[in-house]
This record gives sequence, C-alpha cells and structure tokens, in this order.
Amino acid sequence: MSQFLPSAETFVQQVRALAAEHGAAAFCAAPGQSPSYSLFVDDQVVAEPRGKPRHPYGLYCELPVAQAGKVLEDYFDHWLDSGQAYEQFLAINACRYNCGD
Repeated sequence: MSQFLPSAETFVQQVRALAAEHGAAAFCAAPGQSPSYSLFVDDQVVAEPRGKPRHPYGLYCELPVAQAGKVLEDYFDHWLDSGQAYEQFLAINACRYNCGD
C-alpha cells in the first residue's frame, strides 16, 4: 500500500484506463447495489473485484437510479471530470494521507 497521494490528473487517467479495460458500468452501482469493481490506490489506482474482502470499502460511482448505456457512461464521465471522484477518494482516505503517527 502506497503512502503517495496521486494528483487529481493522475487519478483520473488511471481510472479512465481501468474503465477502458472493464467498462464504465463495472465501476457504477445504483442505490442498494454493488459494482463489479471498486477502486483503491495502492502504488496506482487498482480495480478490486466484487467478492474480495476490501471491495465493499472501495470507491465507485454511485448512480442516483439504475442506468445503462450512454446515460451511464455520461454520468461516469461527469463524476470523473467534475472532480467528484477524486474528492470522494480524498474523503475516504483522509486519515491515510493526513494523520500523523
């Protein structure tokens, strides 16, 4: 596990690469559902598959309602481009990067 905080630009580039590999829908879920993958930062952003112990604690795009196709992809893109994904990542990891010993 890295203690290096990635820049917003690096974070978004790495998430986009994972979305290109697995599809944006793999990182999205409607309320009450779980995505196929959640995001963590180790030495880089990694996709943790459903069923792995830390999956429930990872970052993913929370959809307001079930969506698919272009609507889902547009929502995912907005989540990344607006900075919401990075802000959520920072909130989840606030102590990891900011807490002293």
